[in-house]
Amino acid sequence: MPVQQPLGFMDADLVKGIDVSHLQNVVDWARVAAAGVQFCYVKATEGEGLKDVRFPENWDGAQAAGLIRGAYHFFRPGKDAEAQAESFLHVVPSLSAGDLPPVLDVEVAGPSSASILDGIQTWVEAVENVLGRQPIIYTYPSFWTQSLGGSTRFSGYLLWVAHYTFKAAPTLPRGFNDYVLWQFSEQGHIDGITGNVDLNRFHGSHDDLNALAWR
Repeated sequence: MPVQQPLGFMDADLVKGIDVSHLQNVVDWARVAAAGVQFCYVKATEGEGLKDVRFPENWDGAQAAGLIRGAYHFFRPGKDAEAQAESFLHVVPSLSAGDLPPVLDVEVAGPSSASILDGIQTWVEAVENVLGRQPIIYTYPSFWTQSLGGSTRFSGYLLWVAHYTFKAAPTLPRGFNDYVLWQFSEQGHIDGITGNVDLNRFHGSHDDLNALAWR
């Protein structure tokens, strides 16, 4: 992945977001909100049974600070996809009005592209059946295009694309025509967080974000 210098948001960014995990340690969500961040995604689970130790405090803290929040699962190919969905749903058993759709983070190669794609299908269907929200797919262009052959299987799903660049728009993975979220830096600096944090732009207006969160 490209490396770049630490960044903040630009004035032109209308809807600013971050994503966090235990790697950010303790987050001061009130200061994050005061810095202009409006939404966040919080890591909930990884693989078949790994739960992020800071999920509860981040999930509750983001909401208390007034941020629109969402939860994500880090997908591990080679692990049972149904078990991975069950693990996520154990931590995130329901969503409320004002919560963003769940996200499946797909960025690790596995035994075969077919097995990964089948696993993605299993996870997103299981989670949607319980939460009633179609999950968003997170990935980065080179992985999806090279490791998964630019599959169009999930072209009907919303895309969260990771592309670290100073360009005005991200490169999209082959197989997708648009995106809803853009993770444009992994080395952001935000008040309330010690060290680096991922920075994201929502591809739309404030009203669009509220609609996505069913507000």
